[in-house]
Amino acid sequence: MGLTFDRGSFNATGTDDAVHRFALGPAGPGTNEATLDRVRLRDYLVDLRTLRSPARGWLERARPTRSIGTACPDGPYDIALARSHDVLIHLHRVAAARLRDR
Repeated sequence: MGLTFDRGSFNATGTDDAVHRFALGPAGPGTNEATLDRVRLRDYLVDLRTLRSPARGWLERARPTRSIGTACPDGPYDIALARSHDVLIHLHRVAAARLRDR
């Protein structure tokens, strides 16, 4: 399962090995996220296994894609979404969780 988003904030480990809140603006032109965010739905799920042309062809081609995991910064990487995931969730905006005090 893959998750993409256009903009927002999230928590991740920085280069100092501490958890920080990061924020990203709108995805850049030519990225998977920028195109996915142009769909009239703001948040949606796509079963990539059942897609037909022309969407299948577009999603099988590698394009710059953010890679947000436990560490930041990381990426972008050229990723072909349909070859990398069975299901894709795209969110227009994400917001970092409020971290609990330790």
